[in-house]
Amino acid sequence: MPAFSCAGTDTEGKEYTKLDDMWKDELAAVDAQGERLWYKKAVDYWKEQPATVDGVLGGYGHVSDVDIKESAEFILPFMIEAGMTRERAIDLGAGVGRIAHNLLIKKLMFKTVDLLEPCAHMLDKARDELPADRVGEMVEGSVQTFDFKEATYDILILQWVGIYLTDADFVTFIQRALKSLRPNGIIFIKENTSSSGFIVDKDDSSLTRNDGHYRHLIAEGGGEVVKHAQQQDFPEELFKVFMYAVKPKA
Repeated sequence: MPAFSCAGTDTEGKEYTKLDDMWKDELAAVDAQGERLWYKKAVDYWKEQPATVDGVLGGYGHVSDVDIKESAEFILPFMIEAGMTRERAIDLGAGVGRIAHNLLIKKLMFKTVDLLEPCAHMLDKARDELPADRVGEMVEGSVQTFDFKEATYDILILQWVGIYLTDADFVTFIQRALKSLRPNGIIFIKENTSSSGFIVDKDDSSLTRNDGHYRHLIAEGGGEVVKHAQQQDFPEELFKVFMYAVKPKA
């Protein structure tokens, strides 16, 4: 598959004509111990945020209800029409368990929900808030290093977390996540999107991609977008948020 390329900028005003040039700059940056800053900056940023719904939503806690509502409406047809079971789900980059609790447990009624989250204080809050009898594994770790077990999940939720993955790690995530799906399962991806080129946030090492960029990475990882929709009823000042249902390429 031909490499994807587009122009973009970062929040400090640097402009790029090529995506590869941005990645060369960002992935070359290391700290005094030689650790790559791309992921370290993201985790360090979230370690400083409060373990609340408002904290994980960047001060937009009031959008949580409509976010959960539209996600449920997007996913439910797969459960009703496609025969997806409700045995096990995983919330990737789970924060305080907002999605695990309100979407996966309350709305979609999964029997068991696993949580993956790199920040211990967020995971501790989730542990306090979620019903223990519905929670499976709570893992302190990151998506790019998580060991996805084969044929385990009916649904994997990646929301506002794909923006922190490098392009290469996003492709690898799709490859590994597809293998972890049970029959009729899906990967549900919900992310900010730009209207044209990419935007790098230098504060938290996140990358806002456009729709074509996401579709390219999903396809490169062996996935197929079988449903796609835009989140409605969000504040106008926010990025457009797109939802993708991904299955193995036919």
